[in-house]
Amino acid sequence: MRRILIALFALVATSTVTLADFVTFEKTKFEALVKSKAPVVVHTHEWWCSTCRAQANVLESLQKNPKLSKVTMLRASSGGNRDVLEPMKVTSRSIIVVFAGGKEIGRLNWVTDEAQIRALVEKAASESN
Repeated sequence: MRRILIALFALVATSTVTLADFVTFEKTKFEALVKSKAPVVVHTHEWWCSTCRAQANVLESLQKNPKLSKVTMLRASSGGNRDVLEPMKVTSRSIIVVFAGGKEIGRLNWVTDEAQIRALVEKAASESN
């Protein structure tokens, strides 16, 4: 039992560190970014979700790419930000919604494949030029 608790604690601590580079989702910030036509990634995430964690790891690695430095990545709670997410037809966790040029350009539901996520984020960066 002790080993399980230690492993669980390590997992939670690691996932918190992994998500440190994301900006916490705020409605006004999100609306301003979209209105400015900046590239934005909204990732619906819950700390206990392994799929969310896998997606976050991919997104974090993409944040280190200088070509994608102008893409803002927002982390939203599928429960806590429901009022803003529902108009985007986001009703659960593990959804990545990408905006560029003031509109949604794509989304990935429950996808953890690095190539698919990278392609969509790169598309946002290129469409915002």
